[in-house]
Amino acid sequence: MDFFEYQTNAKSTAIYPREAAVTYPLIGLAGEVGEILNKYKKTIRDSVPVDKEDMESELGDVLWYLAQTANDLGISLDSIAGKNIRKLADRAGRGKIQGSGDHR
Repeated sequence: MDFFEYQTNAKSTAIYPREAAVTYPLIGLAGEVGEILNKYKKTIRDSVPVDKEDMESELGDVLWYLAQTANDLGISLDSIAGKNIRKLADRAGRGKIQGSGDHR
């Protein structure tokens, strides 16, 4: 499945008030990232391996909320992915892949 197909299919399962567009999926995205971090934290605490199936499921939830945020903003995941890779390649080419700030 490619990003376009995923984003289109994900949109068909988005059930939240239109007046909460952008806000609802952003809050959901933050919550899902928090869940992943909490589960990963417990692997550190308990010295146990990461449950890859569980993480895959949680990352899928992150992807869904990301797709819905992009849908609500009228941005394609393909565009996001392409621009991000070009940005990273440019930074790597200039030796600026490390460091901080948006304008490296």
